[in-house]
Amino acid sequence: MARFNGVVFGPGFRDGGTPLGFAADAEGIILDGGNDSVLAWSHLTIGKAGWDGARLNLEWQRDGAHYALIVADAAMAQALGALAGRQATRAVGPGAATRAWSWGLISMTVGLPLLLLALLLATHERIAGWVVDLVSVEQEHSLGAQLFAQHKASLNLLQGPPQQMVVEIGKRLTQGSAYPYEFYVTEDKSVNAYAMPGGFIVVHSGLLALAGSADEVAGVLAHEVAHIERRHSLRGMAKSAGLYAVVALFFGDFGRLSGAAADLLNLKFSRDNERDADSTGLTLLVKAGLEPAPMAAFFRKMAAESVAVPAFLSTHPASEERFVDLDRAVKALPEAARAAAPLAIDYPAVKAALPKK
Repeated sequence: MARFNGVVFGPGFRDGGTPLGFAADAEGIILDGGNDSVLAWSHLTIGKAGWDGARLNLEWQRDGAHYALIVADAAMAQALGALAGRQATRAVGPGAATRAWSWGLISMTVGLPLLLLALLLATHERIAGWVVDLVSVEQEHSLGAQLFAQHKASLNLLQGPPQQMVVEIGKRLTQGSAYPYEFYVTEDKSVNAYAMPGGFIVVHSGLLALAGSADEVAGVLAHEVAHIERRHSLRGMAKSAGLYAVVALFFGDFGRLSGAAADLLNLKFSRDNERDADSTGLTLLVKAGLEPAPMAAFFRKMAAESVAVPAFLSTHPASEERFVDLDRAVKALPEAARAAAPLAIDYPAVKAALPKK
């Protein structure tokens, strides 16, 4: 018997689906832990799913309950689909086979969306995380590119030393990442920086003006890169935009999400997201051979001047507990990491190149 992996939905399984292995042969499929009972091919409704039809969906009824099994791995889905197709063709004549696949197509185009809609209505927050995990880096970058293209028109992008510095630091922090990052500096006196899905990071000139060194800027960039690497922006967008965004993400309908750029910029990360971005950001700084301490120092500086810098803190909530955790994490780093050499960047020259008005 051939082995496969999928995610099962239905009574007795987790609301967001349960990852489960199963075997398949000429008779049908056997779910792991299913008491070796065979689900015959003749009792399964089979259809394709996903943006490009690369996933396979199997549905069946048992004891009056409805179940679904989604195989997301493209190679497994293709192999299982071929096996299922051979058994269906052997079991019935040409006319019946055509009718079977016609019903399968109807199930794919009508039944599967309805099933997913029902699941999402009931548990859309939990399933949002599972759907985001199915989005490839390429798909996420495509979405981010659409969102940033819409947002870019409202930015007054800067060139010269500020932009060159941000790009230089960004490349060091993201070396080896699967994301094709793009770093920008915009003329805006508010102290802010933000990340958009897929690798787009924007820094306000007001943040560069407040920072006292390139290493403090590196700490902010590491934090924003961490949000992208950990997919906080994408997950937050899926949850905050609700059911519509989750459905659009699942079916790859990114065009209809292109109007979400403004809402995405106002997305407030959770405390867990912030702690995760702090921890991951420190790891990125150490990996890049950059000083970790200025990251914590600059975040404390922004919190101390919160009246003057509401933009960053409105989307990146700060708390004394978070700062204590960050300070503790920095102190726990190896001495060699804490003693990294400062960036060889003439930061006064960078600040002098910022707009004066």
